[in-house]
Amino acid sequence: MIVWLKDLKSNWLSWLAISITMLVSSASCSLAISMISADGKDAIPLGGTILGMSICAIVLVTFSQMRLTIEEHQPIYQSWRMVGMPGWMINLLILGQVAVVSATASLIGAQLIRPALSPAVEALRGDGISMPDLSVDASVVMWVVLVCGGAAIAGALLPLRQIFRPQTGSHPLWITVRSAVATVAIAGCSIGGAYIEKTEDVLAWAMGMSVLIPLLLPWLLPLLDQWTRVLGIAGANVRVRRNFSSPHIVPWVLFGSLIIGVGSGLRLIKDAEPGSSMSAWQVFVVVLGPVFAPSIAGAVMTSLIMHARIKSDIRGLRLAGAPGRSWILIQIGEAFALTGTAALVVLVFTVLTVGIINDHLTGFVSFHGIWWTAFGSTFAAMFLALCSVKLAVASSLETNQK
Repeated sequence: MIVWLKDLKSNWLSWLAISITMLVSSASCSLAISMISADGKDAIPLGGTILGMSICAIVLVTFSQMRLTIEEHQPIYQSWRMVGMPGWMINLLILGQVAVVSATASLIGAQLIRPALSPAVEALRGDGISMPDLSVDASVVMWVVLVCGGAAIAGALLPLRQIFRPQTGSHPLWITVRSAVATVAIAGCSIGGAYIEKTEDVLAWAMGMSVLIPLLLPWLLPLLDQWTRVLGIAGANVRVRRNFSSPHIVPWVLFGSLIIGVGSGLRLIKDAEPGSSMSAWQVFVVVLGPVFAPSIAGAVMTSLIMHARIKSDIRGLRLAGAPGRSWILIQIGEAFALTGTAALVVLVFTVLTVGIINDHLTGFVSFHGIWWTAFGSTFAAMFLALCSVKLAVASSLETNQK
């Protein structure tokens, strides 16, 4: 028990990242499960849809965080093995940590959604959706803990198989093949979009592309992040640590592709139809919030899991004789590199979507109608969020090293 608690304390930043992600994830699940538990012809289908999309986001971000956390702590686990602790006991200790942290955070997060239930119901009713009053009872909390805790434990099982094996990077040939496959797949689907005949089908194509691009983005990063060479050390850090760069970027690309890319196309179509209107923004928050919130929280909190890397960067800069505050520029540069890569991907996808829809509506390709307000707000928020967390972590570590 003493070893268990000391390990939690020594790695508290990583567990804090997981706890915050679990808080947001459990709150998202609570909203969806409370809809399913309520009586209503619209509540159950809508709640099931939201829950399904939310679980996909939770599983992806949780698996990513667990893999990074266990990989970063791998030398500690291997040292336990060297002093005679059996492998099954090490695995049991790690799974116990995951279970306690995730269950505690899920219990708390399930209660956090209570104040938002009434505004959510009012927003849905205002859009014509029949929605009864929602509540979070014991059964809802139980299912939330099972879903979020189960995702966390399942996410820890896969990297546990690798903790006693040496870490090896991917072969350059395999990286090239993956990048080529992703490029051909996205390029082929993009060209196919230009041959769609119906405008409504273009939106369905854009929805599919908004999922396909983030899915294949980790394979494309070796090509996309080459522009970061102009950023010096910060860009080199982003390229070398692609296993961290991908979790930082992918959720924002998914969010931007749906909200900015598909949203720009939808706005163009609605503007071309007299008398048509869109649902209030509150409805989109209720329906899409549980999907995006866990992934965005996980993306921002990934910087906490990097605390050992940030600490080594600060130490290296000091030993190299760099100016005392150079670590600030490095962290800001990394945030800018990550934000720029995500913004570039979303902008290209948005331009393609808007161009195809304008061709359907007006007969010629133009790029009028890009939702620049949402674009600027999204990536300003990404840059500020990454800067805030990175600088906060680096500042605390730099202070401790003095």
